[in-house]
Amino acid sequence: MNQTSNAEHFSAHEGNIDMHVGMSPFKMRHDLAGNPLFSLEAMADLANELPRDKVDYNLANLPVDVSGKHVPFNGLSAANTIKEIETCGSWIVLKGMEHVPAYNALLDELIDDLACLSGVATSAFDHRVALGFVTSPGGVTPYHLDSEHNFLLQMSGKKTITILPHQATTTAEDTELSPAKSRYIQYQPGFAPLEQKFELSAGDAVCVPFNDPHYVKNGDEVSISMGITFHDLETWQRRKVATVNHMLRRIGLPQDRAGILSGKDKLKAAAYDALNTVVDPIRNNKKARQFVKRHVLRGAAATP
Repeated sequence: MNQTSNAEHFSAHEGNIDMHVGMSPFKMRHDLAGNPLFSLEAMADLANELPRDKVDYNLANLPVDVSGKHVPFNGLSAANTIKEIETCGSWIVLKGMEHVPAYNALLDELIDDLACLSGVATSAFDHRVALGFVTSPGGVTPYHLDSEHNFLLQMSGKKTITILPHQATTTAEDTELSPAKSRYIQYQPGFAPLEQKFELSAGDAVCVPFNDPHYVKNGDEVSISMGITFHDLETWQRRKVATVNHMLRRIGLPQDRAGILSGKDKLKAAAYDALNTVVDPIRNNKKARQFVKRHVLRGAAATP
């Protein structure tokens, strides 16, 4: 990673960015609208290049709340979903774009820019991930949350993203993490007064803070977006705790949310680190990863 950045890709934000748990969402501008890396053709090529377990897609004529419900498959291949995206009523996410050199270089540039605007070393923003989203006209990404710092960059088309504060969850379990657990959570009508709506057109970007639930409604044309996610030290520690909390809940020991009891959180983070020495070799092996998803997780998909 670079040690300095000229913050060249982002503009139109007043002052420095203060990235922290509990921050408020905000809009910026970026200079990547029309970039050929985000044409429909490039997205279709990427769908063919990425491992199958790095591509998720389904029909997008969905309600805001799909928690506990089946999300229907569209019956197409990933590449054909993109080629027919204008008429097939679908939503597709391309995960692991950071493993493709051109997208990885851009990801580092973008997050280095954000680090510069935040007044921290580029090394402070780690665990960097890039995702591509292609959505049919009128498509909906249901209510969910992401346990990372998250910026959504609109490349083409229009959409409205509605963001709520992290308190707009139903239970502590909503914020717990597991590879087999969907990020879709329950939306309640009482959450409506907490909503903040951001209209996004090509060249707009929005910050979706760590663990802030949100949903997205696409406009009347095809939308292409890039999501960039990363962690600082605080959010990475909370992610570790959220993972351990889920494991403890599964054996009948429900826990307080991460951030409530700092002493217990430190112990849970240490336990996560110990467990990860076993899990990492599986995560980094394509065949092992596919076996676990097929036979252990039974095809469970995470929502970006």
